Amino acid sequence: MREGYETYPVTDAVGGTSPEAHQAGLDRIAQAGGQPTSVVQVGCELQRDWARQETAEGFTQILFGGERPLAGASTEPAGDGARAGR
Repeated sequence: MREGYETYPVTDAVGGTSPEAHQAGLDRIAQAGGQPTSVVQVGCELQRDWARQETAEGFTQILFGGERPLAGASTEPAGDGARAGR
């Protein structure tokens, strides 16, 4: 950042020795000018546009499909008033 680079820490892809240590590290990065983001947001930035049909289906599968989707959500509606993926 001192050399002029923009920094985007992927907050849900890093950890710390405790939740407090994790948050303290992220706070220091933000105070220095870093712009926190998430794994899903990075993927969306790479996809750029849902009109890119050659990659949209594969990206959707990575994001929502399989046993451990990146989004932590499901494409199926949630039952009993709960939000999907929660």
